[in-house]
Amino acid sequence: MLRPQHSRPFHLTICLLSLLATGALSGCINSFLDPTEMPVPYEKKPLMVNILKNLDTGYEEPNPEFAQATEPRPEDNVSQTGDYTIGANDLLAVTITDLVGPNIESVKNTRVSESGKITLPLINQVQAAGLTEAQLEAAIQQAYRDARLIQNAQVSVIVLESRNRVFSILGSVARPGLYQILQSDFRLMDAFTTAGDINSTNIDYIYIIRRTDKNPPMQGGAGGMAPMPATRPTNTDILTPRGQANPPAGQTHPLNMMARAQDAAMQPATQPVDAEGRPVIIEGREVPTGAAPPPPTPPADMPMGHDQTAPPTNAKPFEFEAPEEPGNVRVIKVPLEELRNNGKQRYNVVVRPGDVVWVPSPVIGEYYMGGHIARVGVYSLTARKITLKQAVISAGMLDALAIPQRTSIIRRVRGQDKEIFASIDLAKIFAGEEPDVYLKPDDQVMVGTIIWAPFVAALRNGFRITYGFGFLYDRNYFDQNNR
Repeated sequence: MLRPQHSRPFHLTICLLSLLATGALSGCINSFLDPTEMPVPYEKKPLMVNILKNLDTGYEEPNPEFAQATEPRPEDNVSQTGDYTIGANDLLAVTITDLVGPNIESVKNTRVSESGKITLPLINQVQAAGLTEAQLEAAIQQAYRDARLIQNAQVSVIVLESRNRVFSILGSVARPGLYQILQSDFRLMDAFTTAGDINSTNIDYIYIIRRTDKNPPMQGGAGGMAPMPATRPTNTDILTPRGQANPPAGQTHPLNMMARAQDAAMQPATQPVDAEGRPVIIEGREVPTGAAPPPPTPPADMPMGHDQTAPPTNAKPFEFEAPEEPGNVRVIKVPLEELRNNGKQRYNVVVRPGDVVWVPSPVIGEYYMGGHIARVGVYSLTARKITLKQAVISAGMLDALAIPQRTSIIRRVRGQDKEIFASIDLAKIFAGEEPDVYLKPDDQVMVGTIIWAPFVAALRNGFRITYGFGFLYDRNYFDQNNR
């Protein structure tokens, strides 16, 4: 049986290609023959690499949670001491002795009104908001003394429901709701215990919404609403288009001037009066006292027969007046990892009356793996922080034609109909030369290729290394001329 004979140069060529392939696969990282082989850094010392939350694209990615939040301040850890100050809607138990008879106690449960007052038998209303229990007792004694009913009344005041010493906790907790602050040194960890702890630990920050004014205004009474401004615009309806409400003083469009002149002609003539007989200036013209103001002169270039009552062409479009951002609110962000796991007590801030504690829900959504990935498809974030490396590994790594340097992440901009295309060097991320990045919901990871990738893959798959010193090669590379 005849066997094909090969020339020595052909054997040398095969051996050389085999050695090159062996060296590329064994020792060369990101080699030309196998760019899909992800590099693994080998360092004797631990390698510290950051993980980015946002893509480094030069575009500011909007933060869906309180971009104006600040870190806790030193005064946020100082508890307020002193007796409780009664406020609106508090429920009080007032006990008065000798009101209906000698040594007979009369008990009345009354709720503080929105104006901060309470109603008691036989006397006028008594101001209660802003006073402590002892101060209110003295005020009630003085009220009965002034009414000449009881000279030295024995009064006792107990706060049954302190509506002004409560806080709200919302979000990802077991029992969200409104809770009372049980002590002056009531802190954030106490709030978690009251609400049944947090449902998930995959949360970066806890937010506390706090009013900066110590005495928020109430309706009516001494501590009532803030006074209205002394002067208000003539048209303050927020539903009125801005093009019609309060027009600028310098708006002197010719059509508007003619329309105002015709309206003035239809009204009874009112003469400008000056007590000293001096001339009156109207629209830049001097008008003597007692004379009717002259109508404005239309411009010379206005065509004849033009509709003088037509609206101006430069009128502003209809637009609602947006409410202003309140300036008496401060948002505090507390890193949950530093507080719970690392035990840093400076983040265990004091919860004050009226605070709203917001525990965000963990990120839930899907990301998409496409391009030259072994298993393309939709993957779930499952309320966990998943990095780009983890996503590639879970998708079965790259296929035979992938070029890791041609990886891109397509990220949707929250609140806008836009997308950000960011180029990522996947090989450098696996090598620890560039920081990894967390994926967000709706992210699309695309791994591209290049024109010479199929030819390199065919050359790489044409030779199969065996154990020992031998090798196998594909019969497609057999030289038919050498037999």
